[in-house]
Amino acid sequence: MSLEFSGKTKLDLKRLTALWGFSEAAFGGILHALKIPLSGIFIGGAAVIFIALIANASQNKTEILKSTLIVILVKAVVSPYSPITAYFSVLLQGTLGYLFFSSIKSEKVSTILLGFFALLFSALQKLIVLTIIFGNTFWKSLDLFIEYILNQLGFSVNNDIMSFSFAIISIYTGIHIAAGLIIGLYASELPSWLKKEYSLIDSDFIFAVTTEDYFVKKGKRKKKRWWTRPTGLIIIAFSFFIMIISYISPQYNKKTSYEILFMLIRSVVITFVWFSIISPFIIKYFAKFVEKNKFKYASEINRITELFPNFKKIINYCWKESSGLKGTKRIGRFLMNSLVLLLTIEMKNGSNQNFYRSDS
Repeated sequence: MSLEFSGKTKLDLKRLTALWGFSEAAFGGILHALKIPLSGIFIGGAAVIFIALIANASQNKTEILKSTLIVILVKAVVSPYSPITAYFSVLLQGTLGYLFFSSIKSEKVSTILLGFFALLFSALQKLIVLTIIFGNTFWKSLDLFIEYILNQLGFSVNNDIMSFSFAIISIYTGIHIAAGLIIGLYASELPSWLKKEYSLIDSDFIFAVTTEDYFVKKGKRKKKRWWTRPTGLIIIAFSFFIMIISYISPQYNKKTSYEILFMLIRSVVITFVWFSIISPFIIKYFAKFVEKNKFKYASEINRITELFPNFKKIINYCWKESSGLKGTKRIGRFLMNSLVLLLTIEMKNGSNQNFYRSDS
């Protein structure tokens, strides 16, 4: 049975699919503008929440797969320069959601499992990509770097006994797993929580949505090579630092310098092969898939993208409304209010339409 509010307003599949599409196509940019760290957790968490609500609102769980396809198409239309891995993440999340909710009777268990695996994959995906591009030399260099810094600070350490990179990987993965379990548990309680929150929202809060834009608008741009991005420049600087240290310090093997140089050359070659050969081949066939299905779902895609300006207004207002708070309290208030309003305010398509409550 679909979630209902006040006996009249209910969450339908189209709204939930639109919000999931908005999250994948635009939410990441908003989080980046707000300088919120670990944005992947929030985007992956949003996917878990919307998939869980889609499962709650649908009698037939195959609706999850249909929504997944539409979200992929919306993402391709709105954010055409997103990497292939981003589309694969959406596909995996939707497929896992369908498998869990169609085979497990308990929605709570299904949602928690979805949160766990979705965020675990999000962490592992980044680690796997790093390892593919730079190889194990990257992690060995990181161990060497941390060992050198700690020794300079007066701590006697040896990375042969303790792998600092493994500790960092474990902590990073652990944060994602913990977030996945918490988000999964939270999402499983969301339907009953929303009913309560909806009845407590002040009417002035509902109708005071502003049209001001608090986020910097950025034009679309192609995906940059890793060495032209800030993180890439940091990795290059870090690598050259380790090369110099391993060459001039007697306690380190000089061949490490050549291994790191080979690591950088390897990463450039892999990136070149990916962008010049493999990626165009995949994108070619993916583009055919998008074009074939884009016309099939054209009306639904248009309805969804036309709601994006309204979603943006709600988020703008929630950010402004939380300005009296600081740090994590503001982020928590902002996310909670945004979620409640995005799920409950009725709206018409078009950026200049008014918001209203259908039970008012």
